[in-house]
Amino acid sequence: MAGKRKYIISFRGLSVGKHEYEYHLNDSFFEDLPFSEVTKGDVRIDVRLNKQSTMLILDFIVRGKVTLPCDRCGDDCTLTITGQYTLYVKPNGVSDTTDEEDIVVLAANDGELDIAHHLYEYTILSLPAKRVHAAEKDCNQEVIQKLKEIETNDAPGDSSNDEPSSDPRWDLLKNLKFNN
Repeated sequence: MAGKRKYIISFRGLSVGKHEYEYHLNDSFFEDLPFSEVTKGDVRIDVRLNKQSTMLILDFIVRGKVTLPCDRCGDDCTLTITGQYTLYVKPNGVSDTTDEEDIVVLAANDGELDIAHHLYEYTILSLPAKRVHAAEKDCNQEVIQKLKEIETNDAPGDSSNDEPSSDPRWDLLKNLKFNN
């Protein structure tokens, strides 16, 4: 990433207590990531670092808008994202937990933490599960029409299907579902 140095927090000289940082992720941040789902974005991430004597606690507050392909039509859509995440950093090099995703262990002589990957990761975690335009009318109408045609052609009871509309092996299970 170009300008990656701006995503490094130097904590060695920081006093014990709370410190705040603000990061803006724009199109160039996402373009520098080769396999990013997000193509464009304007995301603000506030990082609140609480330095304690034995560890660092970083709270990431994610707010912004990102552009990615719509799940319904494939055209780009802009989505609003929000999220809050916590990362624990142990700067002493001793780890008693190895499989924790939200704990980072640094070597005893490290005095800096590169959070670029965490900024991206928390942005991606803030994405909704269903990524579609706010209204179907905002989607590419040619694609929507084609999907409706395909859905109509695959409807149960369609005479063009040579297969039975229901599988008799599963019919008995349907009776259990409805307690018949």
